[in-house]
Amino acid sequence: MIAATTLAYRTIDPVADADFAVEAYLDACRASYGTDASFTGRARHLAWLRSRVEEFPDGHVLALVDGRPVGQMELQVPYGMPTGYVNLYYVIPDLRGLGFAQRMHEYAVRYFRSWEAASVELHVAARNERAMRFYRSLGYRAVRREGRLWRMEKSL
Repeated sequence: MIAATTLAYRTIDPVADADFAVEAYLDACRASYGTDASFTGRARHLAWLRSRVEEFPDGHVLALVDGRPVGQMELQVPYGMPTGYVNLYYVIPDLRGLGFAQRMHEYAVRYFRSWEAASVELHVAARNERAMRFYRSLGYRAVRREGRLWRMEKSL
């Protein structure tokens, strides 16, 4: 059973993993906003991702099962800051609801603690009720509305 399989993690390669990374971002946009109209283009997105991977390589990872990407996380803790930030938290549609996201969150918590972050923040679209429920189940709480998004936070 795939849900019982061990997850491995590796840093995203913005060239070799470009197709997966772009599709993950587009799928997240569609889940959050109902459209991918906010996408600024493949080249621009991959340039941004490359800069994030260079600065936070252990925070920009693919979750793998048998070498195949099943999820992606983009995590960062700006140097000297007590708060980490989740840019993207993604599981492929076929594997949602099977426990992969919770297991990926364990990696995220270890990452944030390794940078001595005391808390984590993320934004989630108000219309993305599934994501809101998931983050709440992990102990995140909505702290304020920012346009179409909720800022959520969790103490570590």
